[in-house]
Amino acid sequence: MKLVLMAGGKGERLYPLTKEVPKPMLPFNGKPLLEHTIEWAKKQGLKDIIICSGYLAHIIEEYFRDGSRFGVNIKYSIEKEPLGTAGPLRLAKELIGNDNFIMLHADIVCRINAKPLMDFHLKNNALCTLVIHKSSHPQDSDLIETNKTGRVVKFWKKPHAEQPPTELGNSGMHVFSPRIMDFIPEGKYSMEKDLLPKIVELQEQVYGHHTEEFLKDMGTPERMKQIEEMMKSGKI
Repeated sequence: MKLVLMAGGKGERLYPLTKEVPKPMLPFNGKPLLEHTIEWAKKQGLKDIIICSGYLAHIIEEYFRDGSRFGVNIKYSIEKEPLGTAGPLRLAKELIGNDNFIMLHADIVCRINAKPLMDFHLKNNALCTLVIHKSSHPQDSDLIETNKTGRVVKFWKKPHAEQPPTELGNSGMHVFSPRIMDFIPEGKYSMEKDLLPKIVELQEQVYGHHTEEFLKDMGTPERMKQIEEMMKSGKI
């Protein structure tokens, strides 16, 4: 499978750190976060990588180039204007091709074992498999309800009008069938607000792969500090 890394955001919550450096290139334990992610991907056998970028894209491309220095193959899809969290997938359609692929937001530190995730997705012939885990703040999170087989039956958008029967949240990592492109229009489109609720409402094969392996975004200064301390201590 190919790995698609979503790296186009401006990282406004981390300003001024992101004034001249794109968020995935911020240093963690001596190297950019995105380099840690690419090292993880290589260990998982995910050597064909597409980086979807926009804001300060040239910094990412100048550092990683074709990926050969890191033992992977990297191609780039660069948005000229912000396309949301799903629009960049449609823009990269030709690079992604006709196979299943993993999508990961590039501000997430990921340490999961990808093979069980890929096997789960293929076994269920899924259009989309979400990596889900217990939310640390379910009261103000979008939550995901699944049945006993792991099929997603409902999205509980925040704020919740009633108590959801789940505390499982979306981690920001997904596996998609190439058929997902049929549901993404050209232009700006949201993964969380538009695409995922839509395909569940259409009763497509959408599944949740529950894991408590380490996945955490570093979108705030507090999270950055916490994750870097965990890296230095060897906890991740």
